[in-house]
Amino acid sequence: MLLELAGRHPLLRDSLAIQSTDDSRIVLDARRLLFASPLDLTATAAIAHAHAAVGAQATLLLPDSKDVTAYVQRMDLLKALPSGTHVEGKVPEEIRSDRSATLLEVAALRPDTADAISEGLGRVATQHLGPRDGRRVFKGIGELIDNAISHGASTCGAFIAAQAYSGKTTGYRRLEIAVCDTGIGVLTHLRRNPEHAHVTTSAEALEHAVRPGVSGTRDTRGNGLPDLLAGTSDTAATRLVLRSGDGLLRAGRLRRAAVTRSLSTRAPVQGTWSWLRVSYRP
Repeated sequence: MLLELAGRHPLLRDSLAIQSTDDSRIVLDARRLLFASPLDLTATAAIAHAHAAVGAQATLLLPDSKDVTAYVQRMDLLKALPSGTHVEGKVPEEIRSDRSATLLEVAALRPDTADAISEGLGRVATQHLGPRDGRRVFKGIGELIDNAISHGASTCGAFIAAQAYSGKTTGYRRLEIAVCDTGIGVLTHLRRNPEHAHVTTSAEALEHAVRPGVSGTRDTRGNGLPDLLAGTSDTAATRLVLRSGDGLLRAGRLRRAAVTRSLSTRAPVQGTWSWLRVSYRP
């Protein structure tokens, strides 16, 4: 299989540049990658591990851009790939500084790592968004983490990464976070609850997942993702992208207005990918 990562934010697009030619190997071609978001990094790690788990050899073709390659390295994607992954391209020498106030490098998300990861993300959120808004955003982040651990558990695991922006170059104080797991996916999880047995597509399942009270269990829960969208302040611009199976959902909130759109895609993904971006004026 060949996955091409080209341009800016390639894995946020509706269509994925995937070619299925050889199930015995997975080639992650990032040579034309111009900008990587936390989603691009965590999804790449998740895809590589999912294929390695069934015996496929993983190969990463590094970006032609030295700056993008340096960022991919700094975000620890190379360390997060499966053991034995073949990396083609020049890896620059690195002088690493402490960026824990602005970055969460790609990390494996498991029950035993969740607390430390959450603590680090809490510091990043409150430092860049302020105590009040940072706590609101962090509550939503906690829902993504909980979903990946409780619903997305698999032998391949889940991966998480984040970056904060001060607003000097973007015009907004911003926090981006991505969580990608390789679990059963939203449709299968939701249909475990007989109340949602009528849901037949991943796109429909994602629409249900952002409605209050919807859950794949009979427990009184299911307000996590709706609260995530509604919980940020009225001055925030919030974007949430979910991809699971062959479903893709885009949800956004600007002040009090919320918009949600889902669709079916040609190329399915294993598990669930989540990307959240919250922006405030500096």
